[in-house]
Amino acid sequence: MAATPSLRDQKKAALRDELSVTTVLLARERGLDNVRVEDIVRQVGVSRRTFGNYFSSKEDAIADRHVQRVRAAATDLAQHPDDEPLWAAVTAVLLAPYRARAAGSSGDDQSGLMAVLATPGMQSAVDRGARTANSVLAQAIAARLGVERDDPLSAAVAAAALSTLLTTLESWASSSDAGSLEPMLVAAFQRLGSGFDRLHV
Repeated sequence: MAATPSLRDQKKAALRDELSVTTVLLARERGLDNVRVEDIVRQVGVSRRTFGNYFSSKEDAIADRHVQRVRAAATDLAQHPDDEPLWAAVTAVLLAPYRARAAGSSGDDQSGLMAVLATPGMQSAVDRGARTANSVLAQAIAARLGVERDDPLSAAVAAAALSTLLTTLESWASSSDAGSLEPMLVAAFQRLGSGFDRLHV
């Protein structure tokens, strides 16, 4: 079981989250090119140096939304029962934020976030974030399977899961009549999951 974060770590995580969310909101309102780091730190009430302790750029702050969701999912994965099928557990932890949003919990406007992520100039940060997220989830899967951290099957499962997540999010955000997000995600993961069930992982 993972250790409970210290109060200091919790405060740092909360500030990181606030900086990231604020950057996304400002980018949605003004357009990414019209947002400066000075605008972000003024809104949050911290210094530019503090921002730099967390992110190297406004683009990295935006891409961090995906990374932090995957970090939370990786932590939650360790809490799932050992006898639960791997794909079912991975699906549950990755879709949890979207199920919470569908139930009325507060959270980011996903379509707005996807629009910002698609902004020209975001690609490098998105790619870096995706690599980090893949590595984080792959290590959590490897720990669950009891194999080495660089196990290729763990990496493949993580890549498949996150690719399914992002592809479905992009499809939903770009469609004018896609309907609710959660059913689309569930259906996509179920279709891919049938293949993993045959692998008995």
